Amino acid sequence: MPLYNYRGRREASGEVVRGVREAGSHAELGQVLLQEGVLLTRYELQRKKTASSVFFSSLTSHVPVLERVLFARYFALMLRAGLDVKQALGALAEQTKGKPMKVAINGVLQKVDRGSTLADSMASFPNAFPELFVGFIRVGETTGRLQESLEILSEQLQKEYDLRRAVKGALLYPAVIISALVAVMFAMLVFVVPKLADVFEGFDVDLPLATRVLLGIGSFFEVYWWLALILLAALVAGVWFSWKLKSVRGAMLRIFTITPVLGSIIQQVNLARFTRNLSSLLRSGVSYVEALGILGENTPHIGFAAVFQSAQDHVKQGKLLSEHLVKYRRLFPPLVVNVIKVGEETGALDEVLEEIAVFYESEVDQVMRNLTSILEPILMVGIGLAVGALAISVISPIYNLVNVI
Repeated sequence: MPLYNYRGRREASGEVVRGVREAGSHAELGQVLLQEGVLLTRYELQRKKTASSVFFSSLTSHVPVLERVLFARYFALMLRAGLDVKQALGALAEQTKGKPMKVAINGVLQKVDRGSTLADSMASFPNAFPELFVGFIRVGETTGRLQESLEILSEQLQKEYDLRRAVKGALLYPAVIISALVAVMFAMLVFVVPKLADVFEGFDVDLPLATRVLLGIGSFFEVYWWLALILLAALVAGVWFSWKLKSVRGAMLRIFTITPVLGSIIQQVNLARFTRNLSSLLRSGVSYVEALGILGENTPHIGFAAVFQSAQDHVKQGKLLSEHLVKYRRLFPPLVVNVIKVGEETGALDEVLEEIAVFYESEVDQVMRNLTSILEPILMVGIGLAVGALAISVISPIYNLVNVI
């Protein structure tokens, strides 16, 4: 059925209501809303999404991990305080500042009002509530321990947020330095180098090769700077779209994984994420097999995701997860496999996984700190070489000019 964006007014209180609703026609939409005590005042049929609209929608509908952390934490707090699910969702919708998250919460509230379960309602908004999130909620509803599931979920999401922040924090410094260097080089090629070209043209002197190359690049940027910007934007867009292709992303991740330093970081980050997520799912009451399926659908690294998906069938046959992971030594070191085996044999797998997660999270944090310290002198040397090459290209012909004069 088509989707309608609608706006109405509650007959009892006069409150303005907005939302998205499926209906066979606008007349059916009006009848359904009227049964709920809402008078339809305006509606708009949603158009089918084109490729460009999907692209921009992915940019505008992104929900940060921190917003999910706060949602789960405050939701659990409100349930502990005695509010029911609808009251808690209404309060969360009012206090949420991010528009994509606010729209998702309002949509969930509307579906719950119509009789859907909380988990099924959240599953309709995957950008805000991924399958891992929905899995915790579904178990909480089924077992009657929704508050406890939300508390476990908020703790898991907080660890995920801390892990991402550690990685991004380490990469922020080199990214800023490199961006500033590129901006300065672009400004010099557009504004400074063409002025030097005018000076050198007035003298009959042979210019060094490096200077001729620099002047040629400067002349190109002076005339076609707009083309350079377009090519740069096209390159960024091409990389972004290529990364969205599963085959390309899988090939690049395989290359990154075998890279000496980067491969170790990627392995540790994914091991920390895997052990933390699986431990949290098991603690909340998700079955072993279902937890592996959820991890297979929600793990960003394609290699790890494929292992979890195949492990689901392996565990279904009554076999141990550690027996399956031992086949993938490049992704799962023997230490991790052996510890998981002990946890499976003793029946304390969730506790063992949590200890592994704490270990790798601290390792990632320390590695990121060290990486920043290592990259700083490397960047300084690189900047020095770039500035030195530029200075030599400019100064060497000036000495020749002095000899000519």
